[in-house]
Amino acid sequence: MRIIYSLFLYSRGAIFLLMFGPLLILTPFFSKSAIYPFAKFISKGIFRCFNIKREIIGSFPDNLGPFILMHNHTSFLDLFLLPTLIKGKFTGLIAAENFSIPLIGTMLRRLQAIPVYRSSHSKALESIKIAESYLKKGYHIAIFPEGTRTITGKINAFKKGGFHMAYNTKTKILPIIVQGLYEIKPKTRWSIKPSIVKIIILDPIDIVNKSVDEILEETQNIYLQYD
Repeated sequence: MRIIYSLFLYSRGAIFLLMFGPLLILTPFFSKSAIYPFAKFISKGIFRCFNIKREIIGSFPDNLGPFILMHNHTSFLDLFLLPTLIKGKFTGLIAAENFSIPLIGTMLRRLQAIPVYRSSHSKALESIKIAESYLKKGYHIAIFPEGTRTITGKINAFKKGGFHMAYNTKTKILPIIVQGLYEIKPKTRWSIKPSIVKIIILDPIDIVNKSVDEILEETQNIYLQYD
């Protein structure tokens, strides 16, 4: 029964994307600023398609930023989570393989998402530099500090890339803790178990007068408190 129900949820999500994804792709040709609320609409729609409710604790800061947005990576659904929360223009560092997914890849390009090639250190550094240039233009940058999805439900060790970016640009980090998505759809399970995902938006982390290692340690310790 769970497999049949999961097939129904996946089918509903796919139909929704096929209906509205092309409109997101066309939106920048008519209004560049409209792409962000439309991305929010699509992201919220995906969660509705999968019967996943969101409980949000805290709020996205007003008239501050830009921020480097970090949240723990537990599910493919994370890709649709942050757009439901962000105020203002944004993009993100996304694993390069996602850009080869039909429709999703084109949507990511329209949002000016930055591919990260995890197998190439030099290309990864290049991606960080591109992200830094977007921060200077006032874009929020979303990044998964673990680099890849957890397969245990526990927080993986954080990578340094995002913290070098914070250090280089003097940009505050906005920690976002996500609880429940791993139980709904982990990397190791195909089926979906709809439930409630809890999203905890914490206070921004000031990085002034801190080294890269100090910023990383402070940030990871915050996440470990919720692990």
